[in-house]
Amino acid sequence: MNQQVETSNFLDNLERAARVRREIADRLSNIAETINQSELAGAEVSGKLGLETDSQDISLASENLRQGVFRLLVLGDMKRGKSTFLNALIGEKLLPSDVNPCTALLTVLRYGVQKKVTVYFKQDRQPEQIDFDKFKQQYTIDPDTAKKLEVEQKAAFPNVSHAVVEYPLALLEKGIEIVDSPGLNDTEARNEISLNYINNCHAILFVFRASQPCTLAERRYLENYIKDRGLTVFFLINGWDEIREGAIDPEDAAEIAESEEKLRKVFRTNIGEYCQVEGADIYSDRVFEISSLKALRL
Repeated sequence: MNQQVETSNFLDNLERAARVRREIADRLSNIAETINQSELAGAEVSGKLGLETDSQDISLASENLRQGVFRLLVLGDMKRGKSTFLNALIGEKLLPSDVNPCTALLTVLRYGVQKKVTVYFKQDRQPEQIDFDKFKQQYTIDPDTAKKLEVEQKAAFPNVSHAVVEYPLALLEKGIEIVDSPGLNDTEARNEISLNYINNCHAILFVFRASQPCTLAERRYLENYIKDRGLTVFFLINGWDEIREGAIDPEDAAEIAESEEKLRKVFRTNIGEYCQVEGADIYSDRVFEISSLKALRL
């Protein structure tokens, strides 16, 4: 499997979604203009149709789509490689990686001419701008601490709302904003923050681990919070190279192919329904098999 090709395919689909958003904005603008013209024509003949408010609402929706960002929310359980994938996407070890330490803050990546990190707090305290090294050092926790906090239903940094990372990345410059969320099963407080972002995002990237395909917690999360919301959902199956590593004979191509096919069936069975649009199966456009760590090392 070519990691660069898979990552490129994902980016192509993401940019396509952003492009469709702009096209919808143009169509809404045309509809608003048609309504305005109908109102003017009707006024001259028999009176207006009373659609001024509708026209204004449609125009506002068009403007918001055109000027607003395309927000991608990255979801997934702890230890799925969310931050590692984003680091590979950026091409730099920018975010705290959850290979060993765990990212403990909801982090928003957006375009900026200069690289900088701003931490926002829940209380009246002013936002704090810090450098990347301090950010990675100060706002990561080890897996044991993360597990303990999960059991105790506590947040690692209860006074912190989120962090914003600005970065001069071409993908972000196109108006795409990426939100890296804490793990699904961390604490109720973290889940609440992530769920609030679900209602304000335009697409979701749900990250699985090939070695732990579609756990009960993941299936429940998709069922409770993603299903039937009309969201554009991409699925990333991370650690695909682990299939070879777990084989009896890593050099046996037939064994590897059989294992991969069995795993694909598991994922298709569980997430296939989220890859249907107006009766069309777009599974191949929404599901990607990669190794974030390998891609980061390329």
